[in-house]
Amino acid sequence: MVMDSTSFSGLLNNAAIMLALGIIYDALGLDAIRDKRKREVVSGILIGILGVAIMYTPWQLMPGVFFDTRWVLISLSALFFGFTPTLIAVIMTVSYRVYEGGTGAFVGSMVIIVPALIGLAWRAMSTRYHQPLDIARLYLFGVVIQLSVLACFLLLPEPVRSRTIAAVGPPMMLIFPVGTMLLGLVLRRQNDRRQADRELQSNRKQLDHERSLLRGLIDALPDLIYFKDTRGRFLGCNHAFERYIGCVESDLLNKTDEDLAGVINQDFKHLAQPDLSDENDKTRYEHEASYPDGTPVVFNNVKARFYGQNGELHGTVGISHDISKLKEAEEKIRTLALYDPLTRLPNRRLMLERLKMLLASSQRSGLYNALLFIDLDNFKDINDTQGHSLGDQLLVAVAERLQGSLRMEDTAARLGGDEFVVLIGEISGDKTTAARRAEEVAEKLRAALCAGYELAYEENQRNLYYCTASIGITLFSNIEKDEEEVLKQGDLAMYQSKARGRNMICFFDPVMQAARDENVALQAALRNALANGELELFYQAQVDSAAHITGAEVLLRWHHPQRGMVSPDSFIPLAEESGLILAIGDWVLRSACQQLKQWQSEPQMRDLHISVNVSARQFRRPDFAEDVRRIIDSTGIDPSRLKLELTESLVLDDLKQAIDKMLQLRELGVHFAMDDFGTGQSSLSNLKRLPLEQLKIDRSFVRDLTFDPDDALIIQAIINLSRSLNLDTIAEGVETEEQCHFLFDNGCYQYQGYLFSKPVPLHEFTALVASEAAIFKPEGNRQ
Repeated sequence: MVMDSTSFSGLLNNAAIMLALGIIYDALGLDAIRDKRKREVVSGILIGILGVAIMYTPWQLMPGVFFDTRWVLISLSALFFGFTPTLIAVIMTVSYRVYEGGTGAFVGSMVIIVPALIGLAWRAMSTRYHQPLDIARLYLFGVVIQLSVLACFLLLPEPVRSRTIAAVGPPMMLIFPVGTMLLGLVLRRQNDRRQADRELQSNRKQLDHERSLLRGLIDALPDLIYFKDTRGRFLGCNHAFERYIGCVESDLLNKTDEDLAGVINQDFKHLAQPDLSDENDKTRYEHEASYPDGTPVVFNNVKARFYGQNGELHGTVGISHDISKLKEAEEKIRTLALYDPLTRLPNRRLMLERLKMLLASSQRSGLYNALLFIDLDNFKDINDTQGHSLGDQLLVAVAERLQGSLRMEDTAARLGGDEFVVLIGEISGDKTTAARRAEEVAEKLRAALCAGYELAYEENQRNLYYCTASIGITLFSNIEKDEEEVLKQGDLAMYQSKARGRNMICFFDPVMQAARDENVALQAALRNALANGELELFYQAQVDSAAHITGAEVLLRWHHPQRGMVSPDSFIPLAEESGLILAIGDWVLRSACQQLKQWQSEPQMRDLHISVNVSARQFRRPDFAEDVRRIIDSTGIDPSRLKLELTESLVLDDLKQAIDKMLQLRELGVHFAMDDFGTGQSSLSNLKRLPLEQLKIDRSFVRDLTFDPDDALIIQAIINLSRSLNLDTIAEGVETEEQCHFLFDNGCYQYQGYLFSKPVPLHEFTALVASEAAIFKPEGNRQ
């Protein structure tokens, strides 16, 4: 049976309706429905309606047998739209076919269901194995669908079956696979376009999100950020840059610096420099700027080119980070490292750096420079008596006067304590002229420092204080010296001015330097003297008026292996200066106590006492009394045989503490004598408070008493004072009979000096005690 023109017309109508599917679906914009379930239901209903429309315009192959292209629509629906829309379309079209009835109702339903199942299976396999729906696969899909439909036709009863297959089989296999392929291509293209639209929308949303995120991040940054294109036009900036530049981003877009001249912050012109070179895509630099409100700021700037993914140059980006606080912190660190925190003057480190620069400069120029070493006289007295707060005020005032008396190019520095250094650069090429000018500067400084200082002793109470200064000067030029050597020379010159009476100006003396070097070497040797057993105690007898030896003062001697016997006047000051006096003082006290312990078992020696001089550093230790008690306990001596000699200045430095320590030891039985009495400034009230047993008349009064009436009067006054306070007196430095007789006649009955015995080693002192008859007797040798 051959298909007639009416049947062919019906086939074309069906094909037209199917092609309209894609156009209608796309026109309705169902893909815009965000709810997937709702979108699938609406799509299924639309496909079902189109299927019913195709079935509504079939051609009649024979009575009771109708023919249309519903299976093509349903199979493509399954292939492109999935399960839910296809299920809805199948239910609608099958229902309509059953409703129409006829001989082929069952087969008509099967040609809907079977292609739907094949379409769903094809869709699942394509997705799983990632097979694209190209022309070949769509054509193959059409062939498979048509074969499945022909297979369903086998279910028709005879003779309808044969006539139907013979009539529609050839056109179905020739035309319908091509139609299926073409309709599939249309649907695939629309599906691809919709997918591309969805991806585009998704990408736009992602891009907008990322752009919003990036913008938020950039605006949240405190750094200044701006972008320019290759022609120097602004592409954008962040909020921090808007605040700095003085206008909003919209006013900047697509404009150059020249376009905005007079509108934006003019500091930006400097901030945006320098331009990038052809060889360098990035540069970093610092710049001082200010905000439109005048707030100063220091920026660390980075300027760089930025490129696209294809390597195309898009423009430049500028980032400026505020490092003002970092700079302030660096300046504070530098100030702490190089400047004195109290006076704000350069400290020792910075002074040495500048001194080194002057040395290098003088080697090139040949000009003389000067270093002035300044030490305040008696500053310790003000600091100790008036308090450290007042002392600090004085140091600050001294620093201000030094700075106010110097040129801008000169340096005033504080080394520490009350020591200052002044550097005067490039004075003259003539040494004599340089020395004269340096002395003029020193005299100017000395005069400035001697003027009164109005300092706040208490709140709202200001008093006038005075302070003098000792200044040492050293000149240096293009000779081979380092900074430490020049500083040491200035220090030596300053000590020379101290030795000459303070408030003096002295130049460096090479002879003094040699003596100073000698002292340094001696101090180094002294550190080993105690450990090497080089120190020895000598004993100088103390006698009464009947020529009986009552005790001895122990005096320290040093037997140096190379130098021989070293004078105490040479090494005791060094021990005080270096702090070795503490260890040496403990050794002397312990050795004296051990000797007393030994004498306790010797009848001739058991009643003798030993006097020990106590140094200032030793006595000022908080645990001095406890140290003495431990030595007494460990040696097991009778404390009443130990006498400690203290100087006036030592006791008066801190009278309350001195009395407390003396009372603690007095309770143990230890006796005290005031050494060198008359040379200090003891008041009667202070003297009465001290737990003393004896006053020791200083040798300086005894030496001249026979020909200096003033010294004689002083001695008489000391003896009378002692008698009124119930204190013993002992005179030291007694060397002549006339001196001894004067002392005896005026009521002093204890003596110490070369008239009786010089300081001698232990064995000689023991022999002297055994032969007391050889000792001068004050009361029995009158002529």
